[in-house]
Amino acid sequence: PLSFKNVSLTLRQGEILGIGGLVGAQRTEVMESVYGLRVHTSGKLYLRGEEIKVKKPIDAMNKGMALLTEERRRTGIFPLLSVKENLLIANLRDYSKNGLLSNDGMEKDSIEQIDTLRIKTPSTKTLIRSLSGGNQQKVLFARWLLTHPDILILDEPTRGIDVGAKYEIYVLMKEIAEQGKGVIMISSEMPELIGMTDRIVVMSEGRVAGVVDSKKTTQEEIMTLATKYVG
Repeated sequence: PLSFKNVSLTLRQGEILGIGGLVGAQRTEVMESVYGLRVHTSGKLYLRGEEIKVKKPIDAMNKGMALLTEERRRTGIFPLLSVKENLLIANLRDYSKNGLLSNDGMEKDSIEQIDTLRIKTPSTKTLIRSLSGGNQQKVLFARWLLTHPDILILDEPTRGIDVGAKYEIYVLMKEIAEQGKGVIMISSEMPELIGMTDRIVVMSEGRVAGVVDSKKTTQEEIMTLATKYVG
């Protein structure tokens, strides 16, 4: 059973929307529900004014959504597969013709993404588990960008990666928003939330405690909202 209720969110085109709150505020659970990873028993989802049904992740993908999960090593990468295989795994149908995969097309797109996102890897055939955390995360970004999503949901996208890779991911997020796509970022780091987003939805104990303008808010205001329903 889900433990969040009365959660209402609006994401605008070209916006980076932050989701803040303390650990246990049910931020991830809400986004996994939107993406079809969790069953929700009530509530409606609208895309461009039309109600859509998302019962499983493939439904969300077909509607132009992508989700970068919080646990990169547990639910993101396939450690025993190569960088190329990790890059293309969400998009294999684009390279399939008469049941066969086009290796030329796959190699070309892999190299293009590695160059564009400045992924440091000896080759496309390198096992992803041998890359640094930041480069693994960039591979996951590339995986979802290849699906051409309109909505990109990022759950703690910079956790456990170095400062240089963090900066590159911030630049990527801004570029994606500037293309008119919608970005949702869950983050436990308040300076990151305030610095990267346009608005922040603050959750507390499974409920929305408030929505603030990132340019006008303070860490104190966010913390006050985050503890609104605690205890």
